[in-house]
Order: sequence, then C-alpha cells, then structure tokens
Amino acid sequence: FGSSEPIAGEFVPARLPVVAMAPKAAAAKVEKKVEKPDRDAFDKDMAQYQTDIEALQKKQQELTKKIEGRMGGKEEFQRKKDEFTARMDELQEKIGALMGQKDTIFNEIKTTQNKGKDMKSELNNMKKSLGFNSVQEIDDAIADIEYKMWTETLTLKREKEYIAQISQLRKRKPEFTVYANKEAEVQSFDTSGVGQMRASAAELNEKINALRDERRKVKEGRDKLVEERRSKQGDMPELFDEREGISKQLGAKIRERNAKRDEFYTAQREFNAKFQEEKQARWEKQKVERDVKNAEWEKSKLERQAEDGEEDLPFQDEINLVSQVMTYCKSLVKTEEKKEEKKTDTKFEVPEGSEMLMKKKDDDSLRVVMKGQKAKKGKAQKKTDTKFEVPEGSEMLMKKKDDDSLRVVMKGQKAKKGKAPDAAGKKKDQGKFKHQLETLHLFGSVKLDPPLTADEIPGLLEKLQEKLTELKTKQDDATKDLREKREEAKKKLA
Repeated sequence: FGSSEPIAGEFVPARLPVVAMAPKAAAAKVEKKVEKPDRDAFDKDMAQYQTDIEALQKKQQELTKKIEGRMGGKEEFQRKKDEFTARMDELQEKIGALMGQKDTIFNEIKTTQNKGKDMKSELNNMKKSLGFNSVQEIDDAIADIEYKMWTETLTLKREKEYIAQISQLRKRKPEFTVYANKEAEVQSFDTSGVGQMRASAAELNEKINALRDERRKVKEGRDKLVEERRSKQGDMPELFDEREGISKQLGAKIRERNAKRDEFYTAQREFNAKFQEEKQARWEKQKVERDVKNAEWEKSKLERQAEDGEEDLPFQDEINLVSQVMTYCKSLVKTEEKKEEKKTDTKFEVPEGSEMLMKKKDDDSLRVVMKGQKAKKGKAQKKTDTKFEVPEGSEMLMKKKDDDSLRVVMKGQKAKKGKAPDAAGKKKDQGKFKHQLETLHLFGSVKLDPPLTADEIPGLLEKLQEKLTELKTKQDDATKDLREKREEAKKKLA
C-alpha cells in the first residue's frame, strides 16, 4: 500500500456524501467582529474614580475629626443618659408587674360575677321547664284527673290517656327536689369576695400612678440633659448635614464606578463569547475542509488497496534484522580448524654485496628476496627485522659477496595441528569475543545481549529462532488481513 497519510481530523468513510457538506459550510457567514474593549481607557477611568473617591473620603474624615473635637464630654453625657434610661426602664418594669397583678384581680372579679349570673340563669331555665310552681300543684293536677276517671264514663282509649298523664306528672315530682337544691346553691353563693378584690385593685392603682409620676420626672431629667448637650454643640447639625452630603456623594461615586466596571466586564465577556463563536465557526469550516480532503484520501487509499501487485510484507524488516543477527552468531562458530603455516620473525644481517635467496620444494630455481646494502659512514651495518613465510620443504639461503657457495639459514617446518603460530610473540586469545559498536546496536534492536563466549551462542540462536518464528506468524496473519482489506476495498469501489 502507499505511504501517504490523511490530514489531521476526523475520519470520514469514502462512500459518504461528504462533498455535499462543503457548499453548506461555504454558505455560513461569519458575523462582523465585535470590537475589543479598551483596557487602557478602562484602567484610566478606574484610576480617576479612585482619585475622586479618596478625595471625598479624606474630606469626610476631616469633618468627622471636627465633629469629634466638638463632642468633648461625650462619654460623661452618654453615661448620665444611660443612667436616666436605666432608671426609666426599671420603673417601667415595676409598673408592668403591678399592671399584671391588677389585670389578674379584674379577671377574677369578672369570673366570679359571670359564675353567679350563670347559676341564676340556669335556675330560671329549670323553673320554666317544670311547668308548676310546687309539688302541691302536681298533686292537685293528679287529683283532678283521678276525679274525672271516677265520675265520668270513659272509653278505654280515654282512660289510657289519663293514666299516662298521671304517670308523667308523678315523674316530675323529683325534679322539684333538684330545683330546690339548685335554688339553695344560688342563694348561698358568696359574692362578698368581689368587694375585697376591688379594694386590692384600687391599692394597686395608687402604686402604679406613683411609679408613673416618678418615671415622668426621670424622663424630664433626661430630656433636660439632652437639651443642654445640644445647646453646647452649636452648629453641629450643619456639620452633620455636610458630612451626610459627602457620604451621599461618596456612595454615588462608588456606584458610578461599579456600574462602569460592570459595563466593561460585560463588554469583555461579550467580546470573549463572540471571539469563541468566530473561532468555533472557523474551526467548523476547517473541519469541513478536512473532511472533504479525508474523504478524497480515503477514496484514493481504497483504490490503492484494490490494486493488485506486489506489496511490502509486514514485519519484513524485523525478520531481516533477526536473520542478520543469526548469521552473525553462526559466523562466530568455527566449523573446522584452519591450518596455518608458521611464520618466522627473525632478524637477519645481510652484508653489502650479499644476497638472501629462497629455494622452494621440488624447484631448483632460486629467488632473491633481499640484498645487502652499504652501511653509512660512521654507522654499523643494520640488522633487518623482517617476517618471512617459509613453506614446508623450502629453504632460505645466504650467498655472500665474492663467494658462489650457498649457506642454509632457515628451513620451512610443518605447523602443529590445531595451533596457529604466534607471529608476534603475543599471548594466546583468552576465548572472549570483542564486538564493534554497530554489532552492539544490532543486538540491542532485537532486545538481546551479544555473546561474550562461544558457549553462549547455542542458547542465543534458540531465542533468535523463537523470535523469527513469532515474526513469521505475525507476518502471515497481517498478510491475510491485508488481502481481506483489498477484497473489501474492491467491493466498496464496485
């Protein structure tokens, strides 16, 4: 698939008619910008208001000091006034207590009188309900009915009526006993206590009037004290009025300042709200544009996905990296011992005119490998420090000047099995690997530690094989998913 990326924003499927949103967004018009409130002018106005307020406050404080200067002895005046007031409150409390007693007495008098009236009313009502004035009158009525029953010829019905009347009259007789008891109770009701209560109420009235007279005198003393205080203050009312006027001006100025401040902050909030609206409108417009471009990109992506052809295999880079590390590890393992021929490091002194010759095995020819040079004046002949590789069976010969004879100075020997000759005379390798910085970085990429000895390589190769197997499994799954997406893209574009 391609490597191009979508524009930042919300994802919009290619099949959706997002292109139709562009005309709607283009038709949206952004309203005219609201002017930003002038903060500098506002701060300047607030500073002027503060200056005016401080001036009024200063003038108010001066008047207050002037008033306090003329109000000398205020504490003494207030103390005496409080004494008068406390005395008046004390007298008023006593008057209130006596008035309560007086009201209690009058309530008792009223209760007693109402009780007597109720008893007499109840007795009169009882007398009216009897219908007779005495028991004798009832007996006379019964005698009259009995006389009629004896002397007159009566029907059975009439006789029953007379009997019923006699029975009713006899039942009324006990009611006269109740009436007589009630009448005796009314006559024995004692109303003499009313007079005594009236006398007690009169005594309380006298005490109340005396307390009221005393309270009136105390009030007159307090009023006189206040009048004297006012006469000493002179034009204090004018000063109070002036201070009151300044207080009103100060309050009006503070309210005006607060209104101006509220107006500025209201305008500031409106500007901020409008700014946010415009910002939101621009964002919405950009969002629509992004949606259109994303839709085009998505369509292009689907077209690329639907194309058949070679594709980059997922996880291939990781697989190659693991394989490279495995190859490097395997290279550290020696499959066989390499044979090395011994190299001899010897110092030779070749005199001037002499030659150093090499005769190889199964070959009679001689090859000159070094010639002697003339030594510089005042210096000895320098020994030559040279490394020569003499193969097995070969010889190193010396031919001196003016002498045709040859002298063998070195013969080639067979190298020992499993050991390489130490050409420089150094110590044998201790068996530890030394890795370059690039190799360490390579192992860090696969999240494994590089081997320090050959014993660590088998275990490391097993771990690398596990990683390789896991990556190949992921590659197979991802490849299958990509193929499914390709088929799905073909269907969408169909």
